[in-house]
Amino acid sequence: MFKNLSKFVCCLGLVNGTQMACSQLQNDHSYNRMQHYNFLSQDQLHNLLNKHKNLFILRENQTQHILSMIRDVNSDIVTFRQNSDRLIRILLEQALAHIEKKNSIKQSPLGFYDANQVKFSDQEICIVSILRSGNAFLNEALKVIQGASIGQILIQRNEETSMPKYFFEKLPENINEQQIILVDPMLGTGGSASMALKILQNYGVKQENIIFLNLVSCEQGLNKVFKEYPKIKIITAQVDPILIKEINYLAPGIGDFGDRYFGTVKKHTRAEQV
Repeated sequence: MFKNLSKFVCCLGLVNGTQMACSQLQNDHSYNRMQHYNFLSQDQLHNLLNKHKNLFILRENQTQHILSMIRDVNSDIVTFRQNSDRLIRILLEQALAHIEKKNSIKQSPLGFYDANQVKFSDQEICIVSILRSGNAFLNEALKVIQGASIGQILIQRNEETSMPKYFFEKLPENINEQQIILVDPMLGTGGSASMALKILQNYGVKQENIIFLNLVSCEQGLNKVFKEYPKIKIITAQVDPILIKEINYLAPGIGDFGDRYFGTVKKHTRAEQV
Protein backbone atom coordinates (compact mmCIF):
# COMPACT_ATOMS: atom_id res chain seq x y z
CA MET A 1 0.00 0.00 0.00
CA PHE A 2 2.98 2.33 0.36
CA LYS A 3 3.03 2.60 -3.44
CA ASN A 4 -0.19 4.60 -3.16
CA LEU A 5 1.53 7.13 -0.93
CA SER A 6 4.27 7.81 -3.47
CA LYS A 7 1.69 8.83 -6.08
CA PHE A 8 0.81 12.00 -4.25
CA VAL A 9 2.56 15.27 -3.61
CA CYS A 10 0.54 16.76 -0.82
CA CYS A 11 0.35 20.26 0.56
CA LEU A 12 -2.20 19.89 3.32
CA GLY A 13 -3.59 22.28 5.87
CA LEU A 14 -4.76 21.40 9.36
CA VAL A 15 -8.30 20.87 10.53
CA ASN A 16 -8.97 24.63 10.44
CA GLY A 17 -10.19 24.30 6.86
CA THR A 18 -7.03 25.15 4.95
CA GLN A 19 -7.31 23.95 1.38
CA MET A 20 -5.52 20.74 0.38
CA ALA A 21 -3.82 20.41 -2.98
CA CYS A 22 -2.39 17.18 -4.35
CA SER A 23 -0.55 16.53 -7.60
CA GLN A 24 0.85 13.29 -8.99
CA LEU A 25 4.53 12.65 -9.50
CA GLN A 26 5.53 13.37 -13.07
CA ASN A 27 8.40 10.90 -13.27
CA ASP A 28 10.72 8.80 -11.12
CA HIS A 29 13.08 11.75 -10.68
CA SER A 30 10.48 14.07 -9.15
CA TYR A 31 10.59 15.05 -5.52
CA ASN A 32 7.66 15.01 -3.14
CA ARG A 33 6.94 18.11 -1.18
CA MET A 34 5.99 16.78 2.23
CA GLN A 35 3.89 18.84 4.61
CA HIS A 36 5.06 19.33 8.19
CA TYR A 37 2.04 18.39 10.30
CA ASN A 38 1.17 20.01 13.59
CA PHE A 39 -0.83 17.82 15.94
CA LEU A 40 -4.08 18.97 17.49
CA SER A 41 -3.72 21.64 20.16
CA GLN A 42 -4.82 21.06 23.74
CA ASP A 43 -7.90 23.23 23.09
CA GLN A 44 -8.82 21.15 20.03
CA LEU A 45 -8.38 17.92 21.97
CA HIS A 46 -10.44 19.33 24.83
CA ASN A 47 -13.26 20.22 22.42
CA LEU A 48 -13.12 16.76 20.87
CA LEU A 49 -13.36 15.08 24.27
CA ASN A 50 -16.29 17.31 25.19
CA LYS A 51 -18.00 16.36 21.95
CA HIS A 52 -17.55 12.63 22.49
CA LYS A 53 -18.05 11.67 26.13
CA ASN A 54 -17.01 8.06 25.49
CA LEU A 55 -13.71 8.99 23.83
CA PHE A 56 -10.51 8.54 25.81
CA ILE A 57 -7.09 9.66 24.57
CA LEU A 58 -3.90 8.42 26.22
CA ARG A 59 -1.82 11.03 28.00
CA GLU A 60 0.75 12.64 25.73
CA ASN A 61 3.65 11.82 28.05
CA GLN A 62 2.75 8.12 27.74
CA THR A 63 2.87 8.09 23.96
CA GLN A 64 5.26 10.75 22.63
CA HIS A 65 8.40 8.63 22.39
CA ILE A 66 6.67 5.42 21.34
CA LEU A 67 4.58 7.01 18.60
CA SER A 68 7.60 8.94 17.32
CA MET A 69 9.37 5.62 16.79
CA ILE A 70 6.36 3.98 15.16
CA ARG A 71 5.73 6.85 12.77
CA ASP A 72 9.36 7.12 11.66
CA VAL A 73 9.71 5.90 8.07
CA ASN A 74 13.25 4.77 8.89
CA SER A 75 12.24 2.43 11.74
CA ASP A 76 13.10 -1.17 10.87
CA ILE A 77 10.65 -4.00 11.50
CA VAL A 78 12.12 -4.85 14.92
CA THR A 79 11.86 -1.27 16.14
CA PHE A 80 8.39 -0.92 14.66
CA ARG A 81 7.11 -4.11 16.29
CA GLN A 82 8.70 -3.44 19.66
CA ASN A 83 7.19 0.00 19.98
CA SER A 84 3.83 -1.05 18.55
CA ASP A 85 3.65 -3.82 21.14
CA ARG A 86 4.51 -1.36 23.92
CA LEU A 87 1.72 0.98 22.88
CA ILE A 88 -0.74 -1.88 22.41
CA ARG A 89 0.03 -3.05 25.96
CA ILE A 90 -0.77 0.42 27.33
CA LEU A 91 -4.04 0.52 25.38
CA LEU A 92 -5.05 -2.90 26.71
CA GLU A 93 -4.36 -1.88 30.29
CA GLN A 94 -6.45 1.23 29.73
CA ALA A 95 -9.28 -0.93 28.38
CA LEU A 96 -9.29 -2.95 31.59
CA ALA A 97 -9.35 0.29 33.57
CA HIS A 98 -12.60 1.23 31.83
CA ILE A 99 -14.40 -2.07 32.47
CA GLU A 100 -16.89 -2.08 35.31
CA LYS A 101 -15.43 -3.12 38.66
CA LYS A 102 -16.82 -5.24 41.47
CA ASN A 103 -16.14 -4.36 45.10
CA SER A 104 -15.20 -6.79 47.83
CA ILE A 105 -13.18 -7.01 51.04
CA LYS A 106 -9.98 -9.05 50.84
CA GLN A 107 -7.08 -9.79 53.09
CA SER A 108 -3.50 -8.71 52.50
CA PRO A 109 -0.56 -10.16 54.48
CA LEU A 110 -1.09 -7.33 56.99
CA GLY A 111 -4.83 -6.93 57.18
CA PHE A 112 -8.06 -6.33 55.27
CA TYR A 113 -8.62 -3.88 52.40
CA ASP A 114 -11.31 -2.80 49.95
CA ALA A 115 -10.69 -4.56 46.62
CA ASN A 116 -11.91 -3.27 43.25
CA GLN A 117 -11.49 -5.84 40.50
CA VAL A 118 -12.69 -6.11 36.91
CA LYS A 119 -16.24 -7.44 36.93
CA PHE A 120 -15.53 -9.96 34.19
CA SER A 121 -13.20 -12.94 34.50
CA ASP A 122 -10.65 -13.46 31.74
CA GLN A 123 -12.93 -16.09 30.21
CA GLU A 124 -15.75 -13.53 30.00
CA ILE A 125 -13.68 -11.14 27.88
CA CYS A 126 -13.41 -11.49 24.10
CA ILE A 127 -10.77 -9.77 21.98
CA VAL A 128 -12.26 -9.17 18.53
CA SER A 129 -9.68 -8.46 15.84
CA ILE A 130 -10.50 -6.70 12.58
CA LEU A 131 -8.22 -8.62 10.23
CA ARG A 132 -5.49 -8.42 9.35
CA SER A 133 -3.92 -5.52 11.21
CA GLY A 134 -5.95 -6.17 14.34
CA ASN A 135 -4.04 -9.40 14.87
CA ALA A 136 -1.06 -7.30 15.93
CA PHE A 137 -2.90 -6.84 19.24
CA LEU A 138 -3.24 -10.54 20.02
CA ASN A 139 0.25 -11.26 21.33
CA GLU A 140 0.03 -8.59 24.03
CA ALA A 141 -3.69 -9.20 24.63
CA LEU A 142 -3.09 -12.80 25.66
CA LYS A 143 -0.34 -11.69 28.04
CA VAL A 144 -2.63 -9.21 29.75
CA ILE A 145 -5.83 -11.32 29.60
CA GLN A 146 -4.58 -14.89 29.31
CA GLY A 147 -7.99 -16.58 29.41
CA ALA A 148 -9.69 -14.31 26.88
CA SER A 149 -11.42 -15.76 23.85
CA ILE A 150 -10.53 -14.48 20.40
CA GLY A 151 -12.95 -13.41 17.70
CA GLN A 152 -11.99 -12.37 14.20
CA ILE A 153 -13.74 -10.37 11.49
CA LEU A 154 -12.20 -10.11 8.03
CA ILE A 155 -12.94 -6.77 6.42
CA GLN A 156 -10.69 -5.49 3.67
CA ARG A 157 -10.62 -2.20 1.84
CA ASN A 158 -11.21 -2.13 -1.88
CA GLU A 159 -8.11 -0.34 -3.18
CA GLU A 160 -10.03 1.24 -6.08
CA THR A 161 -13.11 2.45 -4.22
CA SER A 162 -11.62 2.62 -0.68
CA MET A 163 -14.86 1.04 0.55
CA PRO A 164 -14.74 -1.75 3.16
CA LYS A 165 -15.76 -5.24 2.05
CA TYR A 166 -16.87 -7.98 4.45
CA PHE A 167 -15.54 -11.54 3.97
CA PHE A 168 -16.20 -13.59 7.11
CA GLU A 169 -16.37 -13.64 10.89
CA LYS A 170 -15.52 -16.28 13.50
CA LEU A 171 -16.89 -15.35 16.92
CA PRO A 172 -17.63 -17.21 20.17
CA GLU A 173 -21.16 -18.56 20.46
CA ASN A 174 -21.76 -16.71 23.74
CA ILE A 175 -20.23 -13.43 22.59
CA ASN A 176 -23.40 -11.52 23.55
CA GLU A 177 -22.60 -12.38 27.19
CA GLN A 178 -18.99 -11.17 27.04
CA GLN A 179 -17.13 -7.90 27.45
CA ILE A 180 -15.77 -7.06 23.99
CA ILE A 181 -12.45 -5.38 23.25
CA LEU A 182 -12.50 -4.58 19.52
CA VAL A 183 -9.05 -3.90 18.07
CA ASP A 184 -7.78 -2.25 14.89
CA PRO A 185 -4.61 -0.11 14.78
CA MET A 186 -6.06 2.70 12.68
CA LEU A 187 -9.40 4.51 12.70
CA GLY A 188 -9.56 6.49 9.46
CA THR A 189 -12.88 6.74 7.63
CA GLY A 190 -14.57 4.53 10.22
CA GLY A 191 -16.00 2.26 7.52
CA SER A 192 -14.40 -1.00 8.69
CA ALA A 193 -15.10 -0.27 12.35
CA SER A 194 -18.73 0.53 11.63
CA MET A 195 -19.12 -2.71 9.68
CA ALA A 196 -17.51 -4.76 12.46
CA LEU A 197 -19.75 -3.12 15.07
CA LYS A 198 -22.81 -3.95 12.99
CA ILE A 199 -21.77 -7.61 12.94
CA LEU A 200 -21.32 -7.61 16.72
CA GLN A 201 -24.72 -5.98 17.10
CA ASN A 202 -26.25 -8.75 14.98
CA TYR A 203 -24.85 -11.24 17.51
CA GLY A 204 -26.68 -9.44 20.31
CA VAL A 205 -23.67 -7.61 21.77
CA LYS A 206 -24.68 -4.45 23.62
CA GLN A 207 -22.90 -1.24 22.64
CA GLU A 208 -22.03 -0.48 26.25
CA ASN A 209 -20.11 -3.78 26.43
CA ILE A 210 -17.72 -2.77 23.61
CA ILE A 211 -14.40 -0.97 23.97
CA PHE A 212 -12.67 -0.12 20.68
CA LEU A 213 -8.88 0.30 20.77
CA ASN A 214 -6.70 1.93 18.13
CA LEU A 215 -3.25 3.46 17.98
CA VAL A 216 -4.12 6.42 15.77
CA SER A 217 -7.48 7.91 14.82
CA CYS A 218 -8.92 11.03 13.21
CA GLU A 219 -11.95 13.21 13.83
CA GLN A 220 -13.82 12.02 10.72
CA GLY A 221 -13.68 8.38 11.79
CA LEU A 222 -14.55 9.19 15.39
CA ASN A 223 -17.56 11.22 14.28
CA LYS A 224 -18.87 8.42 12.08
CA VAL A 225 -18.50 5.65 14.65
CA PHE A 226 -19.93 7.62 17.56
CA LYS A 227 -22.86 8.82 15.44
CA GLU A 228 -23.83 5.23 14.69
CA TYR A 229 -22.78 3.64 17.99
CA PRO A 230 -22.82 6.35 20.68
CA LYS A 231 -22.64 3.97 23.65
CA ILE A 232 -19.36 2.24 22.83
CA LYS A 233 -16.07 3.45 24.30
CA ILE A 234 -13.10 4.32 22.10
CA ILE A 235 -9.58 4.50 23.50
CA THR A 236 -6.96 5.91 21.14
CA ALA A 237 -3.31 6.84 21.59
CA GLN A 238 -3.44 9.92 19.35
CA VAL A 239 -5.77 11.81 17.03
CA ASP A 240 -4.18 12.83 13.73
CA PRO A 241 -5.18 16.15 12.14
CA ILE A 242 -5.73 15.00 8.56
CA LEU A 243 -7.41 12.20 6.61
CA ILE A 244 -6.18 12.33 3.00
CA LYS A 245 -9.40 11.68 1.10
CA GLU A 246 -7.80 10.52 -2.13
CA ILE A 247 -6.12 7.56 -0.47
CA ASN A 248 -7.83 7.46 2.94
CA TYR A 249 -4.56 7.62 4.86
CA LEU A 250 -4.10 9.48 8.13
CA ALA A 251 -1.44 12.18 8.16
CA PRO A 252 1.20 12.26 9.44
CA GLY A 253 -0.01 8.74 10.13
CA ILE A 254 1.93 5.51 10.22
CA GLY A 255 1.58 4.35 6.64
CA ASP A 256 0.22 0.84 6.17
CA PHE A 257 0.42 -0.59 9.68
CA GLY A 258 -0.21 -4.19 8.63
CA ASP A 259 2.51 -4.19 5.98
CA ARG A 260 5.03 -2.67 8.38
CA TYR A 261 4.15 -4.87 11.39
CA PHE A 262 3.90 -8.17 9.52
CA GLY A 263 6.81 -7.45 7.20
CA THR A 264 4.96 -7.92 3.93
CA VAL A 265 6.66 -4.83 2.53
CA LYS A 266 10.38 -4.86 3.22
CA LYS A 267 11.19 -1.61 1.47
CA HIS A 268 9.06 1.32 0.54
CA THR A 269 9.49 4.57 -1.32
CA ARG A 270 10.26 7.52 0.89
CA ALA A 271 9.59 10.97 -0.50
CA GLU A 272 12.18 13.69 -0.08
CA GLN A 273 11.17 16.93 1.64
CA VAL A 274 11.88 20.06 -0.40
